[in-house]
Amino acid sequence: MTRFAIIGAVFALAIPLAAQRGQGGGVGRGIGQVAAPVTGAPHGTPAAAGKSANARNGDGVSADVGGHVSQNAGLSKQLQPLVPQGMTLESAAAGFRNQGQFVAALHVSHNLNIPFDQLKTIMTGPGSVSLGKAIQELRPNLDSKSLKDNTTLAEHQAERDIAQSKSAGKPDGFADRINSNTALASRLRALLPPGTTLQSAAAGFKNEGQFIAALEASKNLNISFVDLKDRVTAGQSLGQAIHALRPSLSEDASETEASHAEAQARVVRTGTSE
Repeated sequence: MTRFAIIGAVFALAIPLAAQRGQGGGVGRGIGQVAAPVTGAPHGTPAAAGKSANARNGDGVSADVGGHVSQNAGLSKQLQPLVPQGMTLESAAAGFRNQGQFVAALHVSHNLNIPFDQLKTIMTGPGSVSLGKAIQELRPNLDSKSLKDNTTLAEHQAERDIAQSKSAGKPDGFADRINSNTALASRLRALLPPGTTLQSAAAGFKNEGQFIAALEASKNLNISFVDLKDRVTAGQSLGQAIHALRPSLSEDASETEASHAEAQARVVRTGTSE
């Protein structure tokens, strides 16, 4: 090979090598090599932004659950009665992973008469455990069915509270119908807890029959309507709610009372129809 041929071959080889360097591949990242995967997204990238958004909206781990809850006026109003005296929403929520976990813990404390501070310590302190395991530790006398039922109820109550806070101010259609029926509205107002309006009492029930039956059962058995509503609107049947709040009544007796209240509701609706 002549000297000029050798020089030409070297020159031809140098051109693609220079092009590789110009593309940012750097020495050692030639054609056919795969770049090392990025193991973490820097702050400001879409991945980091998504994680940050989750922390803000309560869907993921949040460092400020209390702040998020307290800024939601509707949710704050619903939860305040469940917060222990002397404790603010912010201090009560501190340490929980998200608002759903926090709200469920508040309901468990109320439903099972468990001191909230004890429940919170077990769920957020060193060696933290799930809601179900925390209940099991603090109420070891509960059988597996009761444990599962109470855990599920509290989770459903939390889901309902969060969902209702997003639709606050939207009246239930059947509540408007009741208000427009003078005789029915007058009959039901006599059953409401003091200071409660028909609109607020009816919020969350599936229909007016379920709402009126809960009012009748509350009157018949002297059970707090607020507690009865809290369970029924979270998915328990009226009979299950009665049994939970009046454990001295057997399950069969509770179902009988529920059927009686439902029959009363039908009579009330029929007798006051316009």
